[in-house]
Amino acid sequence: MKIAKHLTILCIVLILSIFACSPAQPSHQLVSINPAELQAFVDPFFIEQMEKLKIPGLVFILVQDGEVVYSQGYGYADLEERMPFDPISTLVRIGSVSKPIVATAVMQLVEKDMLDLDTDVNQYLTTFQIENTFPELVTLAHLLTHTAGFEDPPFVSNTDPKQVQPLAEYLASSMPPITHPPGTTHIYSNHGYALAALVVEEVSGLSFDRYVVENIFIPLGMDQTGYLLSPPLPNNIARGYAYQEGQQIPQPMDYDNDYPGGSIVSTASDMSKFILSNLQDDCVQGGCILEANTLAKMHQKQAATPYEGQNVTYGFVEGIIDDVRLIGHSGAIRGFGNILDMIPEHNIGYFFSFNEECYQTEACQIIPEFREQFLERFIR
Repeated sequence: MKIAKHLTILCIVLILSIFACSPAQPSHQLVSINPAELQAFVDPFFIEQMEKLKIPGLVFILVQDGEVVYSQGYGYADLEERMPFDPISTLVRIGSVSKPIVATAVMQLVEKDMLDLDTDVNQYLTTFQIENTFPELVTLAHLLTHTAGFEDPPFVSNTDPKQVQPLAEYLASSMPPITHPPGTTHIYSNHGYALAALVVEEVSGLSFDRYVVENIFIPLGMDQTGYLLSPPLPNNIARGYAYQEGQQIPQPMDYDNDYPGGSIVSTASDMSKFILSNLQDDCVQGGCILEANTLAKMHQKQAATPYEGQNVTYGFVEGIIDDVRLIGHSGAIRGFGNILDMIPEHNIGYFFSFNEECYQTEACQIIPEFREQFLERFIR
């Protein structure tokens, strides 16, 4: 069974809700978050918002200065089994928070001189070629900043994993047309990120899901993180829900053809390691996955979006709220919503995930509401 949803539009709305931006100003003194004060804020906030927005469960983690400051689970990961959310053991679907990991894989190969961000991607593709009627070439830099000019179609997912095609085969038959000159227009593109992942496959000789395990997840100690491409489901995975007509309706599992930008499952604890790797020159528990100068380039503004004050880096979205610069990414996939935010100036990052549908409910309002209150309480 195939399910089509306008995920492209939704993701843009989510990203916009993340960053209601204003021009950057010099910040004040650096802050240090006290764990007890953070707990006193986040516990009542999440409990209140979960009740208001009909969210069954949520898991949260925040890091600063190389350490976890606070982590907690709220509510239930599985209502039927009464399984509580746990930041160490509960797996969640992180949706488009997967995209920074795709960008990390690309930047690793750029660092090794195996890829070049400004080279025509067709030079790396062996199974098919991108059709482009414009003189401007499609590059990896365009793919990572959603500026390749693809008119991305509505997202299609499969609840039957047998319908999922290999990545190269799927993209060869489904790449959307290039309707804008590459490098000129920001159009959120799941296909663009899937194509960047395919380039990683072509150059590395590994399937993309295997590449990230060997080169990102294992070095960072993200032992419970990986792509969910087929059954069986892990025993500790949260169940997604959609609140409809006064009931929480369990949602089926999606399996996506263009999986690299959206199909990772992880724990809050594992995601904190990825955040720490971005805040500490990418060395966590002895594992270094990017050099400091590469990481700095990945975090820099690379392209503007059509939305005032919002930019994109390689893999992240940048926004300025009052005088605070954040980079991060949201993620919405059937039955789940997620946010990963980092405040590099204060060496702070957080991730939270909840098991409520964002397409048909207002659950994702919790993301901008949290950010606004958190910044007001601890940063401004």
